[in-house]
Amino acid sequence: MKYVGEIFKTNNYGNLIVTSYTNTRNVNVKFIHTGYETVAMMKDIIKGCVKDKSQPSVYGVGVIGDEIVNIKSVAPKEYKLWNKVLERCYDIKYHNRYPTYFECSVSENFKYYPYFKEWCNKQIGFNSKDDKGKPFNLDKDILIKGGKLYSEDICVFVPREVNALLIKREAKRGECLIGVCHHKRLNKFMSMVNKSGKPVHLGYFSTELEAFLAYKEAKEDYIKVVANKWKDQIDPRVYEALMNYQVEITD
Repeated sequence: MKYVGEIFKTNNYGNLIVTSYTNTRNVNVKFIHTGYETVAMMKDIIKGCVKDKSQPSVYGVGVIGDEIVNIKSVAPKEYKLWNKVLERCYDIKYHNRYPTYFECSVSENFKYYPYFKEWCNKQIGFNSKDDKGKPFNLDKDILIKGGKLYSEDICVFVPREVNALLIKREAKRGECLIGVCHHKRLNKFMSMVNKSGKPVHLGYFSTELEAFLAYKEAKEDYIKVVANKWKDQIDPRVYEALMNYQVEITD
């Protein structure tokens, strides 16, 4: 039969072999190196532009598989999120702008887009929006404090208000303990906590430790308030983690 058994080179994915031929628009091929099979048009086969979707083509690690990632020039939200996660973990330019992500990585399952897509649609909060109409955020370090791994066992979807609770902004807070700054004129330590995006003054203290302890108490109390606000819309594991969250002096 025409073309069947013939081997063709591709531009970036090695050689493929034609396994069956129906017409010029419907040709079954198999990549020799990986065994991945797909249907392609004969003109694309000849040009060498057929893609082996079992190969890690996204940031060198992400595998798209047979999922459609472009519908009328618009990517599905699962793909946008997946692509963003891989960018955070594996894109050097992104690390230059946001060095805190340099040590982050993605689980083997999450590197496979079809798995990630299916996982997303099973999670509490994936299709939810907050009280401002914004979609919930994917979070990797609520269940495990300081987590650096995006994985199916650790990641959860939470409203932005919850996600913002635990952002430390280390580069902006200076040399004092978290929640504390030094007032030079008074030679006192001032403590503040953010609530609903607004700073709340907690007072002046003689020592940095006293100021930190005031912040710790206020912050942990506020985290519980927010946790109870969203209790019925978040993963129970998130609620439990927030209710038990402790601000550490090393934060």
